[in-house]
Amino acid sequence: MNTEPHGYRVLMKLLFDGEPPAWRDRAACADADPSLFHTAGRTAAAKAVCATCPVLAECRENQLSWEANGPARYRDNAFGVVGGLSGAERRRIHYPARNAKDVA
Repeated sequence: MNTEPHGYRVLMKLLFDGEPPAWRDRAACADADPSLFHTAGRTAAAKAVCATCPVLAECRENQLSWEANGPARYRDNAFGVVGGLSGAERRRIHYPARNAKDVA
């Protein structure tokens, strides 16, 4: 019997086709309260956990790829801290500001 909360199972199905990636067990956040990463005003605390993570690069790459390859609503509505980046920081990666000097 699966003891994970229903929402967690749905998220794993959506994000990882049913099972979290192997690196997830080694993540600094593996035993952390998930609400830390999705609660306004707790960004600094969440980023502090990410800063100690041995799989930060894998996590960040996975999240950015998922957002980039999914529907635009995933990028447009990015929220929470994932891979050491806030939703606003991830949106800036997906939609970099264009400077006038960059336009030919």
